[in-house]
Amino acid sequence: MRKQAFLEVRTFTVLVIFFTIGTSILIAPSGLAAEAKQDGWLGCIIGIALNLLVVLLYVVLAERYPGLSLVQYCEAVLGRWLGKAAGLLFVAFFYLLASLMIGDLGFFLASQIMPETPMEVVQILFIIVVGLAVRAGLAVYSRAAEIFFPWLLLLLAVLIVPLVPKLQLHNVTPVLEYGIKPVLKSGFSLFGLQETVVMLMIYPLVSKGKGRIRGLVLGTAIGGFVLFIITLWSIAVLGASLSANQLFPAYTLAKNINIGHFLERVEGVMIFIWILSIFVKIAITFHSVALGTAQLFRVSDEKPFVWPLALGMLAISLICYPNTIYVKDFLAKNWTPFAIVFMVLLPVLLLCMSMIRGHDAKKSNHRHP
Repeated sequence: MRKQAFLEVRTFTVLVIFFTIGTSILIAPSGLAAEAKQDGWLGCIIGIALNLLVVLLYVVLAERYPGLSLVQYCEAVLGRWLGKAAGLLFVAFFYLLASLMIGDLGFFLASQIMPETPMEVVQILFIIVVGLAVRAGLAVYSRAAEIFFPWLLLLLAVLIVPLVPKLQLHNVTPVLEYGIKPVLKSGFSLFGLQETVVMLMIYPLVSKGKGRIRGLVLGTAIGGFVLFIITLWSIAVLGASLSANQLFPAYTLAKNINIGHFLERVEGVMIFIWILSIFVKIAITFHSVALGTAQLFRVSDEKPFVWPLALGMLAISLICYPNTIYVKDFLAKNWTPFAIVFMVLLPVLLLCMSMIRGHDAKKSNHRHP
């Protein structure tokens, strides 16, 4: 593969924060409240903790092969053909994930913001923008994310601070009324929505050293804290029942802001935050698809794969997103067990196999210059 510019640790941390927030900031509070009721905020803490534990697993695995991406060290550990098969599975998972996020975006904008606009038009326009960003390169859209990051923090403050007087503590009590099982289940579901394994595709492009380990862990923790605040605010302001029944409770939460009839109807802030975060997450995920495809076929440049893959992503998003009820049921019942295979089981298998076979960075770099 051609040599690419290294990312600074600070930029990588910002990308991880955006990736962690991603789609979860809009849809996670609903699932947490539906499963754990007023204890949804506890489920959020458990989900974040699980994600941090798995990130430590990713760090151990990635540092054994510091110059290789996830797809490349599949082949380094498992051999040529079995490794290519495992790498292809990861690429297919990333492809499906990017397509589902395109479906999320299209449905949200078409149903909440532009009801007279066909969802397909919104998806096509966004896919074109994502394709252009990936064609421009990781350095370009990561720098854009870094520029927008202070604005993200400012807009989050605009969303969170005005709602402090409306927090109703009785909405989050009694604690553990329904026991620990719903809390654990909701936390497990939130963990399944993080998909941080995608970051292993760009991890080798970050400047080497302990800084990138800190960047991955710190970015995951900060992004998780944002999700915790949004979940807690949703349940404390709207109540568990309303949060569970709303498709996008964070968007409904923004509609409750009203300060002296001067600062009100700031749901546009929520829209901007979500579109910005989901754009970065889709761009990283889709870039990982293109990069992984190029690495599987040992092609030096991933750019020729961008537009054909983008066209297929549109088709998959339309097939996988027939209606909201179907997708909500799929995410609640099927997505997490499916995602765990790629987020936990396969990385654990790769780590165990590399330890058993005694693979190290020198051997892997020799096989994959």
